[in-house]
Amino acid sequence: MFEVVIGIAGTAKNTGKTTTSAAILDELRYRDIPIFLTSIGYDGENLDNITGLPKPKLKVMNKDIIATAEKCVATSTAQLKILDITNIHTPLGKVVITQVLSPGLIVTAGPNKSTEVRLLRDLLHQIGPGVTIFDGALNRIAPMAETDGIILTTGAARTTNIPVLSLETEMLWRLSNLPYAGQISKLAEKKVTCVTLLNSNLQEIASSQHPSLLTVQEAARLFQGFDDSEGHLIIPGVTTEKVLQTLYEFFINSEQRLFLTFADPIKLLTADNLVTFYQKLDKLYEAGVFAVVLRRVPLFAVTVNPFYPEYRFESKTYVPNHIDFHTLEVSVRRKIAIPVYNVARHGAKHLVDIILTHAHRWEAPETVYFE
Repeated sequence: MFEVVIGIAGTAKNTGKTTTSAAILDELRYRDIPIFLTSIGYDGENLDNITGLPKPKLKVMNKDIIATAEKCVATSTAQLKILDITNIHTPLGKVVITQVLSPGLIVTAGPNKSTEVRLLRDLLHQIGPGVTIFDGALNRIAPMAETDGIILTTGAARTTNIPVLSLETEMLWRLSNLPYAGQISKLAEKKVTCVTLLNSNLQEIASSQHPSLLTVQEAARLFQGFDDSEGHLIIPGVTTEKVLQTLYEFFINSEQRLFLTFADPIKLLTADNLVTFYQKLDKLYEAGVFAVVLRRVPLFAVTVNPFYPEYRFESKTYVPNHIDFHTLEVSVRRKIAIPVYNVARHGAKHLVDIILTHAHRWEAPETVYFE
């Protein structure tokens, strides 16, 4: 018996996130693998609220376990049996854990905080083995740090400029593959929750009151008087390009080394401009500053979607359009060293194979069975 928790995150609306999720669900059912489905935030509207074009919902089948908000249970066409009411609150009510009694379409609304995602993940773990899917809402991928890995969906709806799209996807992949920190176990034991500067012996030199390092002034304060040969700057949250530039200028003419240590790579994927952010981060190596992470959340694969909604000014409506799929697929594949798929053409067989290679043995002190 095994389990794996995955996140499915789209870079924009209409990049194929729901289609990818549906294809994965179909393949899991074909293999008779138990399914646990929820989302980060809210998803599942009938029509895309920007373009007005139809947007598919997720079809669920008998015995699927669904975690969604209370008000979503009534709007779903599937018949659901409530197994548990959690203490996780959403604008649509508490998150409830349900089991599908008869097939239908589901609307999912789940937690949007890392602590809540972790709680729900643990609750679903107690039910039994299988694959848990957190279907990501737009611009809310940070809580997916609590998963075992991520499937990224991107495509022409993000931008029809294929070279730009490919480059951005490469930056996402590179950020998700930052190396582990040295002395990782000792650093993790400290359970740092705010920005903290440590010396080579992992003793605290300076700290902030916030998890993110956002201003040049705060960065300068932390390094005031720093004269150790090596340091570890732990950032549980995020930082900015200006701060990265400040660190570069501070260390470029110094023989000191700094390990810029992030809690995980996922929060970095929320940068305003992924390309310039990664370029700043990569340039730090010249100055002896090395970006590392305490916990890796791998990018399992990327799915690409050539579809995009094209706006027609004469009718003031959106119509479906596509860019060349072959050019898109080849361009993205040349940039990253992980699989690239179009599930509408290829299905999800190989995608699920990849997911299952990251599965681990399911163990629980107490197993909860629902009739």
